[in-house]
Amino acid sequence: MTSADAHGRYPHFFGPFRPVVHVPGMRYSGLCLLVALGALAGASGCKKGDDPPAAAMIASATLPGEAPAVTISKKAKIAAIGMHTGVYAQPNTTKKIGYLRLGSIVPRSDAPVGTDGCPGGWYGVAPQGFVCNGKYATLELDAPIVRAADVRPDTSKPLPYAYGFMRSVSPLYLRVPSRAEQERQEYKLANHFRWFENHIDEQKVDKGANDFARELIPDAAAVPPSDQTPDGVLLGGKTNNDAPPFWIENGNRSIPNVTGFEIQPQSFFANRIKRHTGVAFIGAFDAGPSLDNRRFAVTVDMRLLPIDKVKPEVASAFHGVELTDDMKLPVAFARPCDPKKRGAALTDCRPVFHLDGGRMRRDDNVLPSRAFLQLTGVRRVFNDVPYFETKPGYWVRVKDVGVAITPHRWPGAAERGEKWIDVSIEDETLTLWEGKKPVFVTLVSAGQDGLKDPKTTKATVRGFFRLKSKHITATMDSSERSSQSGGAAPNPSAGESQDADDKNDSSFELRDVPYVQYFHEGYAIHAAYWHDRFGIPRSHGCINLAPIDAMRVFRFSDPPVPEGWHGIQIEPNKGTVVIVHQ
Repeated sequence: MTSADAHGRYPHFFGPFRPVVHVPGMRYSGLCLLVALGALAGASGCKKGDDPPAAAMIASATLPGEAPAVTISKKAKIAAIGMHTGVYAQPNTTKKIGYLRLGSIVPRSDAPVGTDGCPGGWYGVAPQGFVCNGKYATLELDAPIVRAADVRPDTSKPLPYAYGFMRSVSPLYLRVPSRAEQERQEYKLANHFRWFENHIDEQKVDKGANDFARELIPDAAAVPPSDQTPDGVLLGGKTNNDAPPFWIENGNRSIPNVTGFEIQPQSFFANRIKRHTGVAFIGAFDAGPSLDNRRFAVTVDMRLLPIDKVKPEVASAFHGVELTDDMKLPVAFARPCDPKKRGAALTDCRPVFHLDGGRMRRDDNVLPSRAFLQLTGVRRVFNDVPYFETKPGYWVRVKDVGVAITPHRWPGAAERGEKWIDVSIEDETLTLWEGKKPVFVTLVSAGQDGLKDPKTTKATVRGFFRLKSKHITATMDSSERSSQSGGAAPNPSAGESQDADDKNDSSFELRDVPYVQYFHEGYAIHAAYWHDRFGIPRSHGCINLAPIDAMRVFRFSDPPVPEGWHGIQIEPNKGTVVIVHQ
């Protein structure tokens, strides 16, 4: 393995910009290789009642030399009734290889293959592994908790769930609270209702990630225009005024609390959720005239939040570019300029130049923020300022663009014809490679401290890695730490608190961050639905992608997450290579 120099560079692989580059492009195939986890490709959720794919009907859960051979049934299934239901390599808890999310239904073996630590029996599942029938999984597919949690993450979209941000501190309700219970738990509720009535237009959104996904990913889901969609639908409802779900009819809750603690029949309050917390939703409904038709959104873990305290979020519409045969590296993006003001749009600020009589003259035009540029490979210096020539003939300053180039020397993954992911910290670019063919390029937001020491700053770790785990979604705190990372645990006070208030809300959660791929300790490549600053250093060390790009990269990398699963742990040296460099 080649080690970095004192500045984190990898001179044998990523040399200086070369004037001439001849690397053929490749058309996007949209296919995932079926590696390591068997015959079930893709990461789309298993819909309740669907017949298993043909591959699942005959898939074997055999792990040679480690586990008993089982045959997956053509009809029998098992359902997850815990938020994280483990899948294990053997019919015991020795080695976890992945997990299912609450409500997921997957094909299983007809009979159990053992009861080691699992009185209800271990069942083989497709495409491999074993799940314990018991506290976190059930064979009863019509159980109320299974029917209640039948909305699965939709991996045909950049945002697998509906998302929103908390406008203010709010109770997390377990059932529909009475008016008196709401007034007891929510500070100055009458004032809040008046405020919301006067600011109802703030529930509207622009078009976002789901609206533009098909520009990059042709088989992404088609969705109604977000800017014409009411807030109840944006937060997971089928209409803006759905009826309450069956499990809280008449104000009562008929399913257990799956987060934190067991509840008493009379319980209605779970906890308080902090301002700015990002939340994922699977439904929304109107509580009815007895409660002034107040509407509630249903969180992924089956709790309730008042819609009037949630701002819907549709995330950035930005995405990268597929590299076709006529798009040779080097290519670049115009660096965005950050206005710094919270919520303000990026500004167009990068000037265009033309060569005039041996001098470089500035045009009146500026490049659109994050404009994609095809370069000729020619680099020239005028008055100590380096410039790149673009294929249309104008010039740009090197400092004004983020560039993707061909490495000076190929890494082993390229020589072996493997897929690999290249990330440049200085250029804030990510390139997907299939062997020696670049297939996709985009902008990222890496660690906000650039090339400083990642052990002591908010910089991204540099080096040669392989993916360790993949998660359709994973919750992170405001420092981008996650319990799923294998690294630093999240702040225990993030997101929820019994005494949360608007004066002390610096610690919050980003729930169900989409398409998370860990490559080293707590460092991951993942979507960011909370900002649109891609191309500008922003993160606490992770590599932030716009959601459309994160979906593209998640589909590209190996191994795929099996159908119906929510996440996988990857065997050493089996995950896609990730190279992070200066």
